[in-house]
Amino acid sequence: MTAILKSQHNQFKDNDWDQLNYEFFQNFESRHTRKCYQRDIQLFFSFLDNHKIYLNNLKSILRSHVVAYRNHLQAIEQAPKTICRKLSSLSSYFDFLLEKNIVEINPCYGLRRPRQVVVNETQDLSDDNVQKLFEALFNEENSKSIKLHRAVIFLLFSTGIRKSELINLKFKDYVQINESTFCLKVKAKGGKYLTKVIHPSAKAILDDYLQDQIDQGELTSGEEYLLRPSRNPLNPKQLNKPLNPKTIDYILGKYCQKAGIYQKVSPHSARATYIGSALENGVDLWRVSLDVGHESVRTTEIYNKRRAGVKNSPVHSLGFFNNYKKTA
Repeated sequence: MTAILKSQHNQFKDNDWDQLNYEFFQNFESRHTRKCYQRDIQLFFSFLDNHKIYLNNLKSILRSHVVAYRNHLQAIEQAPKTICRKLSSLSSYFDFLLEKNIVEINPCYGLRRPRQVVVNETQDLSDDNVQKLFEALFNEENSKSIKLHRAVIFLLFSTGIRKSELINLKFKDYVQINESTFCLKVKAKGGKYLTKVIHPSAKAILDDYLQDQIDQGELTSGEEYLLRPSRNPLNPKQLNKPLNPKTIDYILGKYCQKAGIYQKVSPHSARATYIGSALENGVDLWRVSLDVGHESVRTTEIYNKRRAGVKNSPVHSLGFFNNYKKTA
């Protein structure tokens, strides 16, 4: 606990302070979100400590302290989007403290934040490269984990769901809507639920993997994780656990290398590829935005890199060239 928090802590009983923090952080349904908020808020107080800014209590924090923190983040060249997220976390925390009458103002109010330009854009794959990736999956020897690896990659690229959403899927989330349509019920960012239709090719890959699990008696109640590790060194008999996020990174990186794809690719690249391919092939922007669970079509538009290419230049549509005849 930092010095500033220790000072404020002295004004409360231990259980009162713990209850306040519990109320704020546990209000976020996602464990990942809670961790991000805790880290972002702690970084601010660590900044105060590291720069020897010692204050009597939380009421002593001014906008100038938050401005100094923002300038520090810019000085160490943090991405504008990252800075905005950290300031947003801090502002939410002070709003909560304001509501509890622990502070008198939110020092983040009126703070100018950097424009949220993307410094390092997520690299999406061309349709040709995705086909090469799929081919690499089937050129692999029939190892113990190959069916799992195929299911991971096919689901990422054919649904556009996030890595965290993929690893938290349960067997019961795989449902049949009608005679020919199968879907995944996905708990998405912000507590939303999405119904993702599964492409027949991806369904065949997933069914092949799941049939092995059923044959081994691993899927019985529906509460089991849909994709699970093939081994657990710490507890070999306990395989009903979500895949480690680093495992997803490893699987994708391994087969990209086998496919001769050497650009920087992450699981989020599969989401960008899903969106980019759909838009390039004529799917309406609003439909894609709704499908992937974006709050705004503006967010979806950020992924629309393919249409921004040379082939989509408006130069050939300029009206003043319609009747122009070359005279020289």
